[in-house]
Amino acid sequence: MAQKRDQNVLIMHGIGWGDQGEDYAAPLKENIRREFKKSINALKLPDITSGDIRGPKGLRFQAVYWSPITQDPEDELIRLLGLDKEGYGPKVYVKLRRQMIGLLGDMIAYEGEGHKVYKAIHSRIDDYMEQLLIGLKPEGEFDTPAPLTLIGHSLGSVIASDYMWDNMKKGIPRYHLANGKLALKNMFLLGSPLALYALRDNPSADRETLAASLGSPLQLDPHGGTWLNLYDPQDPIGFPLKPIQSYKDAGIVDYEVRAGRFVSSLTPASHLGYWRSRQVAHIVGHKLALDWAAINSPAFADRYLDEVQLFRLRLENREPIRP
Repeated sequence: MAQKRDQNVLIMHGIGWGDQGEDYAAPLKENIRREFKKSINALKLPDITSGDIRGPKGLRFQAVYWSPITQDPEDELIRLLGLDKEGYGPKVYVKLRRQMIGLLGDMIAYEGEGHKVYKAIHSRIDDYMEQLLIGLKPEGEFDTPAPLTLIGHSLGSVIASDYMWDNMKKGIPRYHLANGKLALKNMFLLGSPLALYALRDNPSADRETLAASLGSPLQLDPHGGTWLNLYDPQDPIGFPLKPIQSYKDAGIVDYEVRAGRFVSSLTPASHLGYWRSRQVAHIVGHKLALDWAAINSPAFADRYLDEVQLFRLRLENREPIRP
Protein backbone atom coordinates (compact mmCIF):
# COMPACT_ATOMS: atom_id res chain seq x y z
CA MET A 1 0.00 0.00 0.00
CA ALA A 2 1.42 3.38 -1.04
CA GLN A 3 2.29 5.76 1.78
CA LYS A 4 -0.17 8.67 2.00
CA ARG A 5 1.19 12.20 2.35
CA ASP A 6 -0.34 14.61 4.86
CA GLN A 7 -1.14 18.29 4.43
CA ASN A 8 0.87 20.39 6.91
CA VAL A 9 -0.85 23.44 8.41
CA LEU A 10 0.89 26.17 10.42
CA ILE A 11 -1.46 28.49 12.37
CA MET A 12 -0.52 31.94 13.66
CA HIS A 13 -2.61 33.91 16.17
CA GLY A 14 -2.89 37.68 16.21
CA ILE A 15 -2.99 40.47 18.76
CA GLY A 16 -4.18 40.29 22.34
CA TRP A 17 -4.17 36.55 23.00
CA GLY A 18 -2.76 36.77 26.53
CA ASP A 19 -2.22 33.43 28.25
CA GLN A 20 -4.55 31.19 26.24
CA GLY A 21 -1.70 28.95 25.11
CA GLU A 22 -1.73 26.78 22.00
CA ASP A 23 -5.36 25.79 22.64
CA TYR A 24 -6.52 29.01 20.96
CA ALA A 25 -6.55 27.12 17.65
CA ALA A 26 -8.41 24.01 18.90
CA PRO A 27 -11.89 24.99 17.61
CA LEU A 28 -10.54 25.90 14.18
CA LYS A 29 -8.50 22.70 13.89
CA GLU A 30 -11.45 20.54 14.90
CA ASN A 31 -13.77 22.23 12.42
CA ILE A 32 -11.24 22.11 9.57
CA ARG A 33 -10.62 18.41 10.14
CA ARG A 34 -14.36 17.66 10.06
CA GLU A 35 -14.87 19.69 6.86
CA PHE A 36 -11.78 18.11 5.28
CA LYS A 37 -13.20 14.61 5.79
CA LYS A 38 -16.61 15.66 4.46
CA SER A 39 -15.00 17.07 1.32
CA ILE A 40 -12.83 13.97 0.78
CA ASN A 41 -15.90 11.76 1.02
CA ALA A 42 -17.82 14.03 -1.37
CA LEU A 43 -15.05 13.71 -3.98
CA LYS A 44 -15.86 9.96 -4.20
CA LEU A 45 -12.27 8.84 -4.78
CA PRO A 46 -12.26 5.20 -5.90
CA ASP A 47 -8.69 4.58 -4.73
CA ILE A 48 -9.12 6.08 -1.24
CA THR A 49 -10.68 4.34 1.76
CA SER A 50 -12.19 5.79 4.93
CA GLY A 51 -9.18 4.44 6.81
CA ASP A 52 -6.87 6.76 4.87
CA ILE A 53 -8.34 9.81 6.64
CA ARG A 54 -9.45 8.24 9.91
CA GLY A 55 -8.62 10.10 13.12
CA PRO A 56 -5.70 12.50 12.68
CA LYS A 57 -4.68 11.11 9.30
CA GLY A 58 -4.49 13.52 6.39
CA LEU A 59 -3.80 16.76 8.27
CA ARG A 60 -0.95 17.80 10.56
CA PHE A 61 -1.47 21.02 12.52
CA GLN A 62 1.05 23.18 14.35
CA ALA A 63 -0.29 26.20 16.25
CA VAL A 64 2.30 28.88 16.96
CA TYR A 65 1.97 30.66 20.30
CA TRP A 66 4.17 33.75 20.33
CA SER A 67 2.07 35.96 22.65
CA PRO A 68 4.24 35.68 25.83
CA ILE A 69 7.04 37.55 24.05
CA THR A 70 4.91 40.71 24.06
CA GLN A 71 2.36 39.90 26.80
CA ASP A 72 4.85 39.71 29.67
CA PRO A 73 6.33 43.20 28.99
CA GLU A 74 2.81 44.57 28.47
CA ASP A 75 1.77 43.24 31.89
CA GLU A 76 4.82 44.91 33.43
CA LEU A 77 3.95 48.18 31.67
CA ILE A 78 0.42 48.00 33.11
CA ARG A 79 1.92 47.70 36.59
CA LEU A 80 4.46 50.44 35.90
CA LEU A 81 1.69 52.83 34.84
CA GLY A 82 -0.44 51.93 37.84
CA LEU A 83 -3.26 50.46 35.77
CA ASP A 84 -3.34 47.40 38.04
CA LYS A 85 -4.56 49.48 40.99
CA GLU A 86 -7.92 50.93 41.93
CA GLY A 87 -8.44 54.66 41.89
CA TYR A 88 -6.91 55.26 38.46
CA GLY A 89 -10.32 56.11 37.04
CA PRO A 90 -13.66 54.47 36.21
CA LYS A 91 -13.25 50.70 35.92
CA VAL A 92 -14.52 50.64 32.35
CA TYR A 93 -11.79 53.11 31.27
CA VAL A 94 -9.07 51.25 33.14
CA LYS A 95 -10.14 48.02 31.45
CA LEU A 96 -10.19 49.74 28.05
CA ARG A 97 -6.69 51.11 28.58
CA ARG A 98 -5.41 47.66 29.50
CA GLN A 99 -6.97 46.28 26.35
CA MET A 100 -5.40 49.02 24.24
CA ILE A 101 -1.98 48.19 25.68
CA GLY A 102 -2.53 44.57 24.65
CA LEU A 103 -3.80 45.44 21.17
CA LEU A 104 -1.60 48.36 20.18
CA GLY A 105 1.33 47.07 22.23
CA ASP A 106 1.69 43.95 20.12
CA MET A 107 1.73 45.96 16.89
CA ILE A 108 4.16 48.59 18.15
CA ALA A 109 6.49 46.03 19.70
CA TYR A 110 6.66 43.88 16.57
CA GLU A 111 7.18 46.56 13.93
CA GLY A 112 10.55 46.80 12.26
CA GLU A 113 12.53 44.07 10.56
CA GLY A 114 15.61 43.25 12.62
CA HIS A 115 14.28 44.69 15.88
CA LYS A 116 14.59 42.56 19.00
CA VAL A 117 10.90 41.64 19.32
CA TYR A 118 10.68 40.86 15.59
CA LYS A 119 13.66 38.53 15.93
CA ALA A 120 12.35 36.95 19.14
CA ILE A 121 8.96 36.14 17.60
CA HIS A 122 10.56 34.69 14.49
CA SER A 123 12.87 32.62 16.67
CA ARG A 124 9.82 31.26 18.50
CA ILE A 125 8.28 30.34 15.14
CA ASP A 126 11.51 28.52 14.25
CA ASP A 127 10.94 26.28 17.28
CA TYR A 128 7.43 25.39 16.13
CA MET A 129 8.64 24.78 12.60
CA GLU A 130 11.15 22.29 13.96
CA GLN A 131 8.31 20.43 15.66
CA LEU A 132 6.43 20.36 12.38
CA LEU A 133 9.47 19.05 10.51
CA ILE A 134 10.10 16.27 13.02
CA GLY A 135 6.82 14.63 12.13
CA LEU A 136 7.30 14.67 8.36
CA LYS A 137 7.34 11.37 6.52
CA PRO A 138 10.89 10.19 5.64
CA GLU A 139 12.27 12.24 2.77
CA GLY A 140 13.15 9.15 0.75
CA GLU A 141 9.48 8.28 0.30
CA PHE A 142 8.75 11.41 -1.77
CA ASP A 143 10.70 13.34 -4.40
CA THR A 144 9.22 16.79 -3.65
CA PRO A 145 9.05 19.00 -0.51
CA ALA A 146 6.05 18.51 1.75
CA PRO A 147 3.13 20.92 1.19
CA LEU A 148 2.63 23.69 3.74
CA THR A 149 -0.51 25.76 4.28
CA LEU A 150 -0.29 28.86 6.45
CA ILE A 151 -3.23 30.36 8.35
CA GLY A 152 -2.64 33.80 9.87
CA HIS A 153 -5.13 35.80 11.93
CA SER A 154 -4.94 39.57 12.44
CA LEU A 155 -1.33 40.63 13.20
CA GLY A 156 -0.49 36.95 12.83
CA SER A 157 -1.08 37.28 9.08
CA VAL A 158 1.59 39.99 8.97
CA ILE A 159 4.01 37.98 11.10
CA ALA A 160 3.39 34.85 9.03
CA SER A 161 4.01 36.73 5.80
CA ASP A 162 7.23 38.28 7.14
CA TYR A 163 8.46 34.95 8.46
CA MET A 164 7.84 33.11 5.21
CA TRP A 165 9.40 35.91 3.19
CA ASP A 166 12.56 35.78 5.30
CA ASN A 167 12.72 31.98 4.99
CA MET A 168 11.99 31.77 1.27
CA LYS A 169 14.56 34.27 0.01
CA LYS A 170 17.03 31.49 -0.73
CA GLY A 171 14.49 28.88 -1.75
CA ILE A 172 14.77 27.52 -5.29
CA PRO A 173 12.13 27.73 -6.64
CA ARG A 174 10.89 30.68 -4.60
CA TYR A 175 7.91 28.88 -3.07
CA HIS A 176 10.26 26.39 -1.40
CA LEU A 177 11.45 27.20 2.11
CA ALA A 178 15.20 27.49 2.54
CA ASN A 179 15.33 24.17 4.42
CA GLY A 180 14.22 22.42 1.24
CA LYS A 181 11.73 20.25 3.13
CA LEU A 182 8.57 22.36 2.76
CA ALA A 183 6.86 24.17 -0.11
CA LEU A 184 4.27 26.90 0.49
CA LYS A 185 0.98 25.74 -1.00
CA ASN A 186 -1.68 28.04 0.46
CA MET A 187 -1.99 31.28 2.43
CA PHE A 188 -5.25 31.84 4.28
CA LEU A 189 -5.57 35.25 5.94
CA LEU A 190 -8.26 35.81 8.59
CA GLY A 191 -9.19 39.37 9.53
CA SER A 192 -5.91 40.68 8.13
CA PRO A 193 -4.72 44.31 8.36
CA LEU A 194 -2.09 43.81 5.63
CA ALA A 195 -3.74 46.42 3.38
CA LEU A 196 -2.89 49.12 5.94
CA TYR A 197 0.80 48.63 5.22
CA ALA A 198 0.23 50.54 1.97
CA LEU A 199 0.39 53.63 4.21
CA ARG A 200 3.99 52.98 5.17
CA ASP A 201 6.53 55.32 3.52
CA ASN A 202 3.73 56.98 1.55
CA PRO A 203 3.35 60.61 2.72
CA SER A 204 0.56 62.47 0.91
CA ALA A 205 -0.07 59.44 -1.32
CA ASP A 206 -3.01 59.37 -3.72
CA ARG A 207 -5.14 56.33 -4.54
CA GLU A 208 -2.93 55.16 -7.40
CA THR A 209 0.23 55.44 -5.33
CA LEU A 210 -1.31 53.45 -2.50
CA ALA A 211 -2.49 50.73 -4.87
CA ALA A 212 1.05 50.33 -6.22
CA SER A 213 2.86 50.74 -2.91
CA LEU A 214 3.32 47.17 -1.68
CA GLY A 215 5.89 44.86 -3.21
CA SER A 216 5.26 41.38 -4.53
CA PRO A 217 3.79 39.07 -1.88
CA LEU A 218 4.91 35.54 -1.22
CA GLN A 219 5.09 33.15 -4.13
CA LEU A 220 2.98 30.02 -3.78
CA ASP A 221 3.20 26.64 -5.49
CA PRO A 222 2.00 27.44 -9.03
CA HIS A 223 0.37 24.00 -9.24
CA GLY A 224 -2.89 24.81 -7.48
CA GLY A 225 -1.56 27.12 -4.76
CA THR A 226 -4.11 29.63 -3.43
CA TRP A 227 -4.00 33.05 -1.74
CA LEU A 228 -7.27 33.62 0.11
CA ASN A 229 -8.17 36.62 2.25
CA LEU A 230 -11.21 35.93 4.46
CA TYR A 231 -12.74 38.88 6.32
CA ASP A 232 -15.99 39.83 7.99
CA PRO A 233 -17.27 43.26 6.78
CA GLN A 234 -18.02 44.11 10.44
CA ASP A 235 -14.44 43.35 11.48
CA PRO A 236 -12.64 46.68 12.08
CA ILE A 237 -9.21 45.11 11.54
CA GLY A 238 -9.81 42.94 8.46
CA PHE A 239 -9.65 44.52 4.99
CA PRO A 240 -9.77 43.41 1.34
CA LEU A 241 -6.40 43.08 -0.40
CA LYS A 242 -7.26 42.78 -4.08
CA PRO A 243 -7.31 46.59 -4.58
CA ILE A 244 -3.56 46.48 -3.88
CA GLN A 245 -2.04 45.80 -7.30
CA SER A 246 0.72 43.40 -6.21
CA TYR A 247 -1.80 41.16 -4.43
CA LYS A 248 -4.18 41.31 -7.38
CA ASP A 249 -1.31 40.25 -9.67
CA ALA A 250 -0.52 37.39 -7.28
CA GLY A 251 -4.08 36.12 -7.71
CA ILE A 252 -5.40 36.78 -4.20
CA VAL A 253 -9.11 36.20 -3.67
CA ASP A 254 -11.02 38.40 -1.18
CA TYR A 255 -14.02 36.62 0.31
CA GLU A 256 -16.48 37.99 2.85
CA VAL A 257 -17.49 35.64 5.66
CA ARG A 258 -19.61 35.83 8.78
CA ALA A 259 -17.28 35.36 11.72
CA GLY A 260 -18.59 34.55 15.18
CA ARG A 261 -22.09 33.84 16.42
CA PHE A 262 -25.14 35.61 15.00
CA VAL A 263 -24.93 38.63 17.31
CA SER A 264 -21.14 38.98 17.51
CA SER A 265 -20.80 38.57 13.73
CA LEU A 266 -22.67 41.84 13.35
CA THR A 267 -20.28 43.77 15.62
CA PRO A 268 -16.53 44.54 15.87
CA ALA A 269 -16.31 41.42 18.07
CA SER A 270 -16.39 39.49 14.80
CA HIS A 271 -12.60 39.95 14.71
CA LEU A 272 -12.29 37.08 17.18
CA GLY A 273 -14.97 34.94 15.55
CA TYR A 274 -12.91 33.32 12.80
CA TRP A 275 -11.62 30.63 15.15
CA ARG A 276 -15.10 29.11 15.54
CA SER A 277 -16.55 29.95 12.14
CA ARG A 278 -17.88 26.88 10.34
CA GLN A 279 -17.82 28.86 7.10
CA VAL A 280 -14.10 29.61 7.45
CA ALA A 281 -13.35 26.00 8.39
CA HIS A 282 -15.31 24.66 5.44
CA ILE A 283 -13.48 26.84 2.90
CA VAL A 284 -10.07 25.91 4.31
CA GLY A 285 -10.98 22.24 4.78
CA HIS A 286 -12.28 21.93 1.23
CA LYS A 287 -9.10 23.35 -0.32
CA LEU A 288 -6.94 21.06 1.84
CA ALA A 289 -9.06 18.12 0.69
CA LEU A 290 -8.40 19.01 -2.95
CA ASP A 291 -4.67 19.29 -2.28
CA TRP A 292 -4.57 16.00 -0.35
CA ALA A 293 -6.49 14.14 -3.06
CA ALA A 294 -4.18 15.50 -5.77
CA ILE A 295 -1.11 13.82 -4.26
CA ASN A 296 -2.72 10.70 -2.81
CA SER A 297 -5.35 9.71 -5.37
CA PRO A 298 -4.09 9.05 -8.91
CA ALA A 299 -7.74 8.86 -9.97
CA PHE A 300 -8.18 12.51 -8.94
CA ALA A 301 -4.85 13.99 -10.01
CA ASP A 302 -5.88 14.76 -13.61
CA ARG A 303 -8.89 16.81 -12.56
CA TYR A 304 -7.21 18.59 -9.65
CA LEU A 305 -6.46 21.89 -11.43
CA ASP A 306 -10.00 22.04 -12.82
CA GLU A 307 -11.39 21.58 -9.30
CA VAL A 308 -9.10 24.31 -7.91
CA GLN A 309 -10.16 26.67 -10.69
CA LEU A 310 -13.83 25.95 -9.93
CA PHE A 311 -13.13 26.58 -6.23
CA ARG A 312 -11.56 29.95 -7.04
CA LEU A 313 -14.37 30.96 -9.42
CA ARG A 314 -17.00 30.24 -6.79
CA LEU A 315 -15.13 32.39 -4.30
CA GLU A 316 -14.61 35.22 -6.79
CA ASN A 317 -18.31 35.12 -7.65
CA ARG A 318 -19.16 35.09 -3.92
CA GLU A 319 -20.92 31.76 -4.27
CA PRO A 320 -21.14 29.34 -1.33
CA ILE A 321 -18.51 26.59 -1.28
CA ARG A 322 -19.99 23.13 -0.98
CA PRO A 323 -18.27 19.72 -0.91
